[in-house]
Amino acid sequence: MFRGPGTWPASMSGPVRKLNLSELEWLPYAIAPGVGGEVRDVGRAVGTRNVGLRIQRIPPGARASRRHRHLFQEELLVVVRGEGTLVHGEERVPVRSGDFVSYHAGDPEAHTLENTGTGVLEVWAFGDRVPHEVCVYPDESVAYVEALGGDVPLSDVEAWATLAGRGGGIEAASTDDVED
Repeated sequence: MFRGPGTWPASMSGPVRKLNLSELEWLPYAIAPGVGGEVRDVGRAVGTRNVGLRIQRIPPGARASRRHRHLFQEELLVVVRGEGTLVHGEERVPVRSGDFVSYHAGDPEAHTLENTGTGVLEVWAFGDRVPHEVCVYPDESVAYVEALGGDVPLSDVEAWATLAGRGGGIEAASTDDVED
């Protein structure tokens, strides 16, 4: 509770966590051929605990990530520059500067952004940080388990996720579903 000027609660004491975007360099990332670009991890750099923000610049023809879905993390994507395509399950949805896309924890559709434009696609990706996050990559038949710090086969997490109420079709994509 705020008690007036000069009387900050103990939780408000301590250093000011501040930085300017000009202080963060762009770091290249490549997950797979055609998946990657440059990233600034603002959330970690400024010291957030529960909210992440990664700014991604995706070059023309590339995807921001592998198709994925989060079992426990909510995600907000903000397109700040360029145009591209949101790959949402089987749908392909045009996106452009000014568009917002949200995914709730446990949403069933795997998704990614693809730069189908001619210039850089810049996206600000916000997400809550949860230590028990499981991110499913159906095209690779794996899930990233935050608590383990790595990918595990989907078959190893399927029963656990179902028990946690986040099952909803955790299965590998069929060979018909994988894009060439």
